[in-house]
Amino acid sequence: MNSSTATENYHSDSTDNTAERIALLRLQYHCHLLSNFNVTREANETYCEPHYDKVRCWYAAKANTTVIAPCPAELRAPDHVVAVRYCGVDGQWTNLSDYKQCIDFIDGKYLPKDDLSLLAPTQELSRSVFIMRDIYFGCSLVSLFFLCITLFVFCYFRSLQCNRVTIHKHLVVSFILRFVIIVFLFEPLVFGHDVYYTRLDWFCKTIIVLSQYTMVSNILWMFVEGLFLHNSIVVTVFSTDAPYKLFCAIGWGLPGVIAISWAIAMHLTMETSCWQNNSQSPYSYIVSGSILLALAVNLFFLVNIIRVLVTKLRAHNTHESSRIKKAIRATVILMPLLGLTNLIMLFNPNDGGSYASVYQVTNVVLHSNQGILISIFYCFLNGEVRRVIRQKYRRIKIQRILRNNSRRYSRTSSCVLSQTEMKLMSSGYFIVANPNLTDGLRRM
Repeated sequence: MNSSTATENYHSDSTDNTAERIALLRLQYHCHLLSNFNVTREANETYCEPHYDKVRCWYAAKANTTVIAPCPAELRAPDHVVAVRYCGVDGQWTNLSDYKQCIDFIDGKYLPKDDLSLLAPTQELSRSVFIMRDIYFGCSLVSLFFLCITLFVFCYFRSLQCNRVTIHKHLVVSFILRFVIIVFLFEPLVFGHDVYYTRLDWFCKTIIVLSQYTMVSNILWMFVEGLFLHNSIVVTVFSTDAPYKLFCAIGWGLPGVIAISWAIAMHLTMETSCWQNNSQSPYSYIVSGSILLALAVNLFFLVNIIRVLVTKLRAHNTHESSRIKKAIRATVILMPLLGLTNLIMLFNPNDGGSYASVYQVTNVVLHSNQGILISIFYCFLNGEVRRVIRQKYRRIKIQRILRNNSRRYSRTSSCVLSQTEMKLMSSGYFIVANPNLTDGLRRM
């Protein structure tokens, strides 16, 4: 019996080992193909052969060179966190692959040497990256929740329906789509799950394209908000009917053209898995250039709106300090609503120092809280919205009071009626008042 079990285990282990060897050979073969496709060997030069080390494929490398490669894509490590391997003078890999930086990055211990003098001794770069990632994810969830409430309020109360609120609804929907994609992308990383969307390269790239689409759509719907507000205050073009077909073409159609153009350019020029480091591509300006153009026009709208506001306040003989306060208040409110806080991307220090850290934190906080700001300024602080919500609350309260009173009245009435019936029965009137019952008694 023991001999039979041992034989079965031996055959099982042998089968598993064979399958593993076949899988490794297949991966090694693919590694050779990739290396031949990506590396052009020079004549009369010695090279280390391509090698798959069960983690990544190391392409053919010149002898006596140190090869630097990115960490596995699943780690989402920054560019400066790398794996290292050395190709010896004889064309042989002289050591195992060095993934120390990648492992330290996972454990939150990695700190580049170049940044040691710029960061506090207790600060760890990777840990701050994880913290910012978690803040971005958490604030995006809160923004998504606030935006869903805002959309419900705008759709539920019919008295709020007007040209301005219709544009607000489109803006809110575009941000809901944006934050849904952000949550989808970040959820596996935050909770340590398998990054399932990277298994299929086409699916991962589709998600990236949708992310670019929603980002541009957010900005262009903010541009529509600025256009409508500017023309309502300054030009009064849209005082009657707003050109919604034009607005939808700008807010939903144009981002599609931009995102598809970007995707085609990336497909033709960038062969990395899931288009990693796509921001380094020169074609990233297809998206960022469109965003900057829309923000520049919105900045013009803001300046012109503030100019008209100050002129009107001056015409009403408002005190100078009061005029300044109102102008500043309008500017502070309109800047996030018109997306002008996104202009911060023009001032990226990108020096790896303390200024870069401040930039990253500011960028994360502003972007992830945009949904909250839109909900607060367009919905929760809006006088009309607060009025209809108060009216609805009072109506519900009155209906509840009336319902409770009617129940109390019905219980009291039934109690009084039952007492009256007892008196009538005892006096014989109940029988006279019920002829069917009288006939039945007579038959008895």
